[in-house]
Amino acid sequence: MERLMKIDRRILYLVAVVVLVLVLFFPLGLPVKVSDLTQKTYNGIQNLPDGSLVIISPMYDAGSQGELMPMFVAMLYQCAERHYKIVIGNAQWAMGPQLCHPYVEKILKEQYGYQYGVDYIEFGSKPQFTVWANSALSDFPGACLTDYNNQPINQFPIIKSIPKISKEYVAATLVLDCGTPGARDWLAYVNQGTGIPLYVGEIQMSVPEMMPYVASGQYAGMIAGSRGAAEYESLIGHTGKALKSQDVMSVIALLVALYIVLGNIGYLTRKK
Repeated sequence: MERLMKIDRRILYLVAVVVLVLVLFFPLGLPVKVSDLTQKTYNGIQNLPDGSLVIISPMYDAGSQGELMPMFVAMLYQCAERHYKIVIGNAQWAMGPQLCHPYVEKILKEQYGYQYGVDYIEFGSKPQFTVWANSALSDFPGACLTDYNNQPINQFPIIKSIPKISKEYVAATLVLDCGTPGARDWLAYVNQGTGIPLYVGEIQMSVPEMMPYVASGQYAGMIAGSRGAAEYESLIGHTGKALKSQDVMSVIALLVALYIVLGNIGYLTRKK
């Protein structure tokens, strides 16, 4: 124990780094308990009518993608499994669609065989959320004009399925939110008036202030932070970045506990 107490702390840090790197590349697959909030959100999206059209709106930038991208990917997998038609885009958050585009291509087109313009479409990011939303409520193609690739949006068959944003054509909106404009703007300008269910993916620091919207039923469901994203990945059966990060957090907690136990044993033994 005397030798144990004299171990250079840098060795302990090195051991921790090596263990964490190994866990990142070889996830342990530790079980994650799913909260009622995450289960409710999953069930709501899962039980939309067959053939539904959903809008997924990634309203975030590079600084928030660490938490929100796993949620976007999980929602994309779930909607693709249910064969929903998917419309992807936002207003004012120019980076969101750019960050998400590679995942959209890989998952929808390559893994699920979705046909662009028929089964899904990306309309990119449009300026001024309130102006865009007010226009899209009566004329969605007119509000967007072009798609992600600057092609006239009217030429794509899927656009006939959504002449305007209303409950008649849109089964749900799934908004990944990190600020303003965001989920509350969708609620105020789109969902509250149309009655379209609003499901939200939220960064951890904003979860407490968003919970009243869930409690009141204004948000039909919410994925709450990285932990919620890990729970959601567990539900859809897809191990992504969120579940892997939870493995890392669990290992960190175990290492800290181990170091504390060994340190106290060494101290008590030396004292005795």
